[in-house]
Amino acid sequence: MKTILVVDDEMDIAEAVKSILEDEGYRVVTCANGREALDCLKDARPDLAIIDVMMPVMNGFETIRAIRGSREFASLPVLIMSAIDPSVRPPDYDWAGFLKKPFSLERLLEQVHKQLPPGPAPA
Repeated sequence: MKTILVVDDEMDIAEAVKSILEDEGYRVVTCANGREALDCLKDARPDLAIIDVMMPVMNGFETIRAIRGSREFASLPVLIMSAIDPSVRPPDYDWAGFLKKPFSLERLLEQVHKQLPPGPAPA
């Protein structure tokens, strides 16, 4: 089963995304900010991360840069989500896809399935 790390300080959004992805057969771990996410990486060993941009403690861009600085997770696919379209992408903030908030269920699944083919449906 593929694991997805969802990082968003708005827990209602994180929980909604978690529920949708679990229904698709993924294991989902949620964190409330970038610092928590970095602490979670080794235990969760995600196949994909979905990270909000605007968060307290450590924002999404700082989180991505820290992930890219880790040899173990440097190639982890990352989807970012934000209400603001980040048109400038410095090389150390590399991400695989963008979800503009609010996003539809279809858009979320399209972006996730592009990175991770869907797993078997839960029993």
